[in-house]
Amino acid sequence: MTTICLPKMQDDRIHDDVCRQIMWQTDIQSREIEVRVKNSVVLLSGRVETCLERLEAENAAKAVYGVISVTNNIQVEPKCVRTDDEIAADVVAGLRMVTCVLEDLPIVSVRDGVVVLRGEVRWNFQRAGAERAAEAVVGVRRVHNLIEVAPLSSLTKVASVNALVPCRQAGRRRPDTTPSSLKGDSQSSTESSRSGPLFFVSTSIGRA
Repeated sequence: MTTICLPKMQDDRIHDDVCRQIMWQTDIQSREIEVRVKNSVVLLSGRVETCLERLEAENAAKAVYGVISVTNNIQVEPKCVRTDDEIAADVVAGLRMVTCVLEDLPIVSVRDGVVVLRGEVRWNFQRAGAERAAEAVVGVRRVHNLIEVAPLSSLTKVASVNALVPCRQAGRRRPDTTPSSLKGDSQSSTESSRSGPLFFVSTSIGRA
């Protein structure tokens, strides 16, 4: 009589799925990541060059169906030693790459490979994007993200608020595409519809 060991089969399936997920991640360049699975618990070990690779490997393992928990023992060890000035320069260059997200570059300081980001942004996704850009730099061992998310209530200028929410101004007209043969019949109705805004921006924007 053949005995089927279901936990072993489950662990084998999880192991293969985790390895496949890691290989599919474009942010993971290292091929020195080891995966072990026991009782649906994943153990990651090995070496990568960036903090981002370490984080993405853990996220890839957690995304696999059946995984109970993930222990991440991956070490961030660049192949070449880099100075803090070199790391800081690359972090700033990486932050400039996300200028579509950040209005102002955060203040960057590096000591022994540990990066500290300081500044202020409008949205939390901007804060997360800055941290991710720093984690992708070779030589960064850890990132302390001290960037603050400023509430909209701190934006005192109306122009700044209007920049966040696009709207159509009351005095601005849409291009007239009405055929000339129909303009005479619809002129009175269109004039009344053009006198007001297309939609309104709530006056509650920016309140606490």
